[in-house]
Parts: sequence; structure tokens; C-alpha cells
Amino acid sequence: MTDPSKDTPFYYSQSGDTEEDKKLLEPLKYIVQYTEKHRYTKLTRVFNYWLKISPDKLQQIDEIVKIVYNVVILYDDIQDKAILRDGIPVTHSVHELSCTISATNYVQLIAFEKAFELHPAAAKILTEQLMEFNRGQGMDMYWKENLECPTDNDYQIMAERKAGWIVELIVKLMKLFSTCETDFSSLLSLLGYYYQIHNDYSNLCICRDMNDANFCDDLTEGKFSFPIIHALKCGNSQKIMDILKQRITDTDLKNNCVDLLEKLGSLKYTRDTLEKLDKKIRREIERLGGNPDLVKMLNEFKNEVLCGTAKVTTK
Repeated sequence: MTDPSKDTPFYYSQSGDTEEDKKLLEPLKYIVQYTEKHRYTKLTRVFNYWLKISPDKLQQIDEIVKIVYNVVILYDDIQDKAILRDGIPVTHSVHELSCTISATNYVQLIAFEKAFELHPAAAKILTEQLMEFNRGQGMDMYWKENLECPTDNDYQIMAERKAGWIVELIVKLMKLFSTCETDFSSLLSLLGYYYQIHNDYSNLCICRDMNDANFCDDLTEGKFSFPIIHALKCGNSQKIMDILKQRITDTDLKNNCVDLLEKLGSLKYTRDTLEKLDKKIRREIERLGGNPDLVKMLNEFKNEVLCGTAKVTTK
């Protein structure tokens, strides 16, 4: 059995054979090279502004978070039958589906191996947050498959689970090694809700390249996204439901649907909601003593919405 060296990739097992892991985890190597710069992989540093844990513990937590973040991406692409992820072919189209699933299962266990080494309570926290994600993801998929429109409250619960689990995981793991006793729960719930609505809006309005295979793919999936839920309550429910039922792939039809959402006021309602949440999050950050890196991240999200708004309103 080979001893892992300091040059061994962070997603390799500490108890396994390094050469064997090199073969088993090729799908992880492929996706990690593209997700290294994602915002979510930098959240440990963002929250360390408040929690101030040691560099070695921060690195250990960072590795666990990066692994499970990529696990979620891999499963999400498979479940959504995606073709591209951020403009590149999805992992299971480059590596066979069975190999991708096997690697994803294996690396998820590696995350638990690292959690057990980190702290006695870390594996329990990891289990709880992965369950939260799967509850959120599961309900999102259930609504799509059963053409069942969720209530606003159900959507919010789903959003806080599906998009908020990772910030909950980060903060709870970091708190195991921090003297900070601040309650971040309100901020974390707001962030989860905001992130999911932003994702829904982005899919329809931001970087709308009609040549992109994932162009407005929430419509192809029949997803009950935030703007769609609002539109269904505006008196045009049958037309919107018909669009969702068709699982449309034609780009002109998708553009027509986005135009309809704009005319119904659903995209404006989404932008207004994001603006209100943005203000609440900034107030919460100030209440907690400020955090320049988190504010910078919020500014990036806000600029993306403004960019998407310009594309929608100037067509």
C-alpha cells in the first residue's frame, strides 16, 4: 500500500493505494480542474474572517467541502441529463456513466474518511448536511416529475436546503475549532434562499447563448423555478404548464417562454426579490461585524443580475 505524499491530490484516500486511486478517480480529476475557482469552493476563507481557525484545520475542512461539492455536481449533472457544465462536456460524457457513478460513490466515502479524522462530530455534521441537500434536491425533482407546483413556502424550504447546505456544512465544521460563538443561522438561511433564486434567474436570463447546449435548460427539465412559480399564479397557468409538460428543447420556444415570463412580470418579481434579499443579507453582515469578502461575493452576484436584466429588457 502506497503512503500518500504531500503531492497526492486532496480527493485521494489516505488508506488506499495511490496508484489505484489515480485510476478510480479520473472522473474527479476531470471535474475538479474546472470547479477549483467556483465561488462555493472559497467559502471557507470567506467565513474564516469571523471564525478564525488555524490554517491546518481550514485546509482539512476545505478539502472535505471541495469533495462533497464536486460529488453534488456530478450527481446533479447525471440526474438532469446535462450535456454541458459551465460550457464544458459533463463528466459522465467524457468518462463512462458507470465509472463516474463509481468514482462519485467512492470519493464521497473518502470525504467521510477525512471527516472522521478531522473531529469526532464532523462525520455527523457531514451526514446531516448531505441529507439536507438530498431532501432539497429530491423535492425539486419530485415537483418536476409530477408536474406539481410548490407553494412559496415549500420552495423556500427546498432552496435553503438545496443551496444552503454547503454554507451550513462549512460553518458547522469550522465552529468545531473556533472560539466564535456567534449565531450565523439567519445569515445562512438567507444565503441559501438567495443562491437558489439567483441560480433560477441565471438559467433563464444570464449569458443566454442560444448555441449553448444548456441554454435555458430549466425549461427543458420542466423545473418549477422561482420565476415559473410566480408566473403560474398570474392567471396564465395553463400556458406555462403546457410549456413545462413539453420539456421544450427548441431555442426559439425557450426565448418565447422567457419573453412571456417578462411580460407577466415574473422576471421583474424575481429581480425585486433578489434585491430585497441582498439588502437583508448586507444588513445581517453588518450586524455580525462586517465581512469584506462576503460583500465582494454579493456584489458579483448582483452585477450578474444587472447584466442579465440588460439582456432581457433590451432584446
